[in-house]
Amino acid sequence: MTTSVGSRERSYVHKMEEAVKTIARDTFWIIFHWATPDKPLGETISDYKKRECVKSRANYYKPYIGDCNCRFNREQEEMMLHDPSLRKADLTLLYKLFAFHVAAFNNDEWKAGDSNLESLLTSIKNIRNDIAHEDCTMNYTKFNEMANKLRELLTEALKAAKERYSRSDVELQERTNEMEDGLYEVFHQVLGKEELLSYCHNYIQGNMISDAKNDFQTSSIIINPLLFLMSNNVEVEVEKIFSTMLIGEKDENGMDIILDSSQIVSMSKFATFRPQLLLIEGEAGSGKSTLLTMITHEWLTGGDGQMKGLDKYHLILRVQCRDRHLKSLNDLMQNVLPTTYTKYRNLMLPIIKKCNNLFLVDGLDEANEHSMKTVSEILSTFKNASDTTMLFTCRPEAISNFRKIIPKEYQVNNIKLLGVREIDRINFIVNYVKIFNNTMDINKLPQIIKMTCVQEHFKLPLSLVFLAWQYTHNPKSVTGAESQTRLYFWAHKLIVQKLQERLLNKNPELAVMCGMELKRRVKECVDALCRCMLKAVIDKRVLFTEHILEHVISTCKKTGIPCQEVLSAFLTIKIIKTPLGEDHQYSTPHKGLQDYLGALHVVNTIQQHPHSTLKTIIQGAVDPHPFVVNDIIYLLLHMAGMVHHYIKPVVPDRLYEEVVQMLHEAEINSWGRVVEASEYNKEVITAITRLIPRGKVMLVKDHVKGHSDLLLHLKPTKVKVEIHGPVPDLTPLMETLTLHNITNVDLDHNYWDPQPTTTPDPFLLALMSR
Repeated sequence: MTTSVGSRERSYVHKMEEAVKTIARDTFWIIFHWATPDKPLGETISDYKKRECVKSRANYYKPYIGDCNCRFNREQEEMMLHDPSLRKADLTLLYKLFAFHVAAFNNDEWKAGDSNLESLLTSIKNIRNDIAHEDCTMNYTKFNEMANKLRELLTEALKAAKERYSRSDVELQERTNEMEDGLYEVFHQVLGKEELLSYCHNYIQGNMISDAKNDFQTSSIIINPLLFLMSNNVEVEVEKIFSTMLIGEKDENGMDIILDSSQIVSMSKFATFRPQLLLIEGEAGSGKSTLLTMITHEWLTGGDGQMKGLDKYHLILRVQCRDRHLKSLNDLMQNVLPTTYTKYRNLMLPIIKKCNNLFLVDGLDEANEHSMKTVSEILSTFKNASDTTMLFTCRPEAISNFRKIIPKEYQVNNIKLLGVREIDRINFIVNYVKIFNNTMDINKLPQIIKMTCVQEHFKLPLSLVFLAWQYTHNPKSVTGAESQTRLYFWAHKLIVQKLQERLLNKNPELAVMCGMELKRRVKECVDALCRCMLKAVIDKRVLFTEHILEHVISTCKKTGIPCQEVLSAFLTIKIIKTPLGEDHQYSTPHKGLQDYLGALHVVNTIQQHPHSTLKTIIQGAVDPHPFVVNDIIYLLLHMAGMVHHYIKPVVPDRLYEEVVQMLHEAEINSWGRVVEASEYNKEVITAITRLIPRGKVMLVKDHVKGHSDLLLHLKPTKVKVEIHGPVPDLTPLMETLTLHNITNVDLDHNYWDPQPTTTPDPFLLALMSR
């Protein structure tokens, strides 16, 4: 069983320290006072010596010359000057001041172990030295032995001083009783956290930091890049697959600054003497969680690797906002550092507050009532801790609400994850393919990647992981036209296929069933899960209990399909121990998968009820509560890309218009993104053109290819090109822009994203020629 910091063994050391600092020190002062009876309390030692012309072994006039064991340091000189009575002097200083009616310092009488006054004073000082260098634990036997020895030495020293300085028996008895009572009070006191922190804060802090590093689980730096396909258990250390990403922030003049992710921690500004809070925003699949895992790994390995600035932090604490069992800061410490918490308990928070801390708060957009309460408690507790930095990751749409609860004491910086640079994507995918299947031929892979990865959504690490996995299973299926929705479509298809294979292998009774019948039953169960996912997206829920999944469980029971097989194919299962027993916590391995499954339920319902509207179907999943269209942007983008794949034989035109109209209501900030998500579907483009007012300036900030296709279908209009950061291939824009009036072109790519060639950009050449 782990020994607590407040245990008996540790308290013995603290009690001995207190006895030496107070009772032994007071006894030394009494003896010194007896030795200098004609010295007024207000007179300095220097003046007293001049007046008395006392020959002393301590050189008061030149304290840095002479015997090194007797000289005073600057702190002791100031103490003697400001406190002539020496009531606040410590035992070491008083020992140096014994110069009156005692033997010369180099005399053998000062050696410990004898019964004369000089020897007794040295023996007491030696106990003080032993305690100062003692390990922070002491068993009862040693404590009892040392305590009795100190009591005996102090008693004998008072007796010897009484004889030498001619004090009365009555005074000796009074001083001895005071000493005995003081020792009894110290040795029998129950130490609280204030006393423990006061006596040896630095020692406890150093040990706690060391224990905390040892307490971090290996799993904290291990990731499973195929967590979205539960049958594939591919676990690797994060540094083997982490790829540097571009990040962006605004400088004090509002200009965009583009850096790489290795500098994200060093962006905190300690010089402001305020706690730092970095809001890291990125869409689903942008690598937010992996980035925090990499930071954790780098800190554990010394803080001098890829991620700059980690060496200044004593401690890292990571918060998973989707965890519904995280109800307080105390729960966090107990959950993240269980062994350390058991050992330090109520000392832990006061020590942490005096450390240089780095909080990694993952998934603000996934927070529940309990975890949000914990986040608020953390913000409040550390708002005056200037050496603390907090990194919060979040989808863009949740940033504004969170800003409202940040205390004013924090220095807040907004940082955007801009994704993997185009020139780094080949290495990214090759690395993952080798992890998924190290025997696979990758000779043709760079050519396929170059053709495919120019699309905007392949800046997202998760899209690249999907593509690597797809290539590993079926290289010929990679066509170069993979939209983000198509990647999820392909993944979902393989998940269901693996589920069916697993059902047949584990359940012989299902093998006698017709193949089509098994597919039908599995589809019915998956459809039930998709409906649950739609409701979860609207409710902003990422965690599920068996009660919430009741519809899925009952559907599985009705169809004869083992429920746990279906749930484990799409959800992660975490077993939480509670006072009432074990609690099963289910969650989607990635929120993007939840959005996709929710969209899949909507199109499946339309297939069955073709006359229903999108809003009617979505509202039906959450009745009687209304839904907010801004909360389902990602779901709607998936719908734009999947309706023409799923709805047969003909997709009603009004369906495209409904999707586009709802995205318009959600204030989508990039129509080019919608076009790309729909795989350049003409009906979607037509629906968009109807919503763009004539004469409005079309702003192209991203998704260049999508905007190019959209502009081909627009009547002549004003176009503004404004791209900051990594600039994609702009040549598709040239043919399109000849149809329109360019009002402004603002590009920063030559400065922030230097290219490996000095050849002029074709787009710029063509633009200048006009």
